[in-house]
Amino acid sequence: MLQSMVQRSRLVLGRGVLLFSLLGAAMLPVHAAEKTGSQDVATLYMQAQAALSKGRPEEAVSLLTKAIDKEPTRADLYLLRARARDSTGKYERALEDAGKYIELEPQDAFGYLSRSRIYSSMDKNNEALADASKAIELEPKQPDGYFRRADVYTEMGKKAEAKADEAKAAEVDK
Repeated sequence: MLQSMVQRSRLVLGRGVLLFSLLGAAMLPVHAAEKTGSQDVATLYMQAQAALSKGRPEEAVSLLTKAIDKEPTRADLYLLRARARDSTGKYERALEDAGKYIELEPQDAFGYLSRSRIYSSMDKNNEALADASKAIELEPKQPDGYFRRADVYTEMGKKAEAKADEAKAAEVDK
């Protein structure tokens, strides 16, 4: 019986050491990359998305700033950082990032939708309305712009316009 317990203990301990070794080996490349500054931008982006989804927008901003330092012309990094900054209440900085995204991708409606949401957070409804309308101009067959503009109209107390845009969004969404 004692021998059986010792064998089980060795087996459990062996699995624990193996698991620890595997985890340590898996963590080594990330740790080494951080030390050398060569961490992959895609990894930083995914880590930022995870941080944002876990309610840690400040961490996401930090990760995205590192990524942008490495690839300053990659537009999607600015768009995600704008979202993270909007979540932290740093609206002016969020606007800068949304503006940079629009500069890099002027024909993408998502930049205007993002900036529209930020303007709404700042109670700048006229600017939010203009960006939602621009998104619709760029992507008239997508419902997101109509829904966004309906939200702005609702905030402005323009119920008829909001209802019309909601109906248009539903029609386009079919």
